[in-house]
Amino acid sequence: MKRFITLFAALSLLVSCQSTLSSAPSTTVTYAAITGSDPQAESLTGFTVTVNSVTYRAVVNRFTRAVTLYLPSGTAVTALTPAVSTASGLTVTAPSTAAVDFSSPVTYTLSDGSSYVVTVKTDVPSAATVNGWIGKGINVGNDLDAWPGAEGSWTNSVVAQETFFDDYKKLGFNSVRIPITWGEATNKADRLSDAGAASTINSTFMNRVDQVVGWAIDAGLTVVINAHHEDWIRTLTGSAVTAQMPRFEALWTQIAEHFKGWPPQLVFEILNEPQGKMTNADVVILNQAILNKIRPSNPTRVVIVGSNSYNSLYTLKDGSFSLPTDSAAGGPFLIANFHNYNPWTFAGQSSGSWGSSSDIASMKADLDAAAAWAAGKSVPVYMGEYGVTLQYQGTKTDLTSRTAWYTQVTKIAKADGISMALWDDYGDFKLYDRVNRTYDKNALDAVLAQ
Repeated sequence: MKRFITLFAALSLLVSCQSTLSSAPSTTVTYAAITGSDPQAESLTGFTVTVNSVTYRAVVNRFTRAVTLYLPSGTAVTALTPAVSTASGLTVTAPSTAAVDFSSPVTYTLSDGSSYVVTVKTDVPSAATVNGWIGKGINVGNDLDAWPGAEGSWTNSVVAQETFFDDYKKLGFNSVRIPITWGEATNKADRLSDAGAASTINSTFMNRVDQVVGWAIDAGLTVVINAHHEDWIRTLTGSAVTAQMPRFEALWTQIAEHFKGWPPQLVFEILNEPQGKMTNADVVILNQAILNKIRPSNPTRVVIVGSNSYNSLYTLKDGSFSLPTDSAAGGPFLIANFHNYNPWTFAGQSSGSWGSSSDIASMKADLDAAAAWAAGKSVPVYMGEYGVTLQYQGTKTDLTSRTAWYTQVTKIAKADGISMALWDDYGDFKLYDRVNRTYDKNALDAVLAQ
């Protein structure tokens, strides 16, 4: 999704209206308190091991105090020297920084009495395994993807915080999708320069991305990051795409290099919702070019690819979308992606009701077809955005129908093995109240019960 809500028409989406806080949702929506165990105090704050000049970052789960480090297949783990960081004033009492045998789990004890169990793995999770990790997720929309203004410009200055990810975990989500807009058509020094093949990501912005992604990873969530509102390339076609490709390749080369030592719980999505003049042929060329830039530094990281027409479900259903070739050994490490706001007249424009037997049958046919396409290609499939607006131009959505839609779509997708991420933008698609830390009880209870 995006700052501008998308519209399905003639089996594709068209730009509609801006989703902002200015349009209040129905007052009958019940936002309930989030319950569940809070994360523990973060005593051990970082755990890394350097192998062949690459520093690998562990997941330091702040709920369970389990530390999981993934190293490349074949790495010897009997004499590793980790770098351990702790909260201010704390020390590691054993086994400290000496070379350690990690052929079985090792317990690290800190001076405050806390203990962390460290497990080192050298197995490479398949795309199907990672798709299972993604499971049910939620988007942090209108945050790092906001443009041309800074983070918070679309959300009344409410920016991502560590507590968001704690709440997602407590609610029962498996993953989070973090949309990120890196560049614009003209130079914005606060994000991505426009110097073509020499384009560089601003270090301050990258550090912020690093921080937000780290919060999510260490909440025990699988994380999808992408290139979101890159209208300087995703709306073009043919030679115009070719002309912008060096800048897009430079962007993804830097992203891939920066995150190459992160755990496989971090997933790359090449481009959100190609649209406008961009054809599937353009998308296939673009996906292949970027995958080729990712693989040298991330040979087994799972990468999500989608089609044109706003990642249309129908390009999977009708077979017009083609996957790139993944040369990774043991792969492909690919997941196909589509978005679902069907039917748009209801889900995006608050018109009528939804939930009849024919409504459900139509949705099932669509999702079954997408799953069948993916099975035929031997790749998993991800519904990277799905949702129903609370209102459209002053017309409130029928909330009973909205709950039925969330229930049935989630139920069908799960049965089909489709991973998913609810679209949440803190606006007309609001499911989580980022200020009060409450949640839309009817909608999310319906989703998470499936």
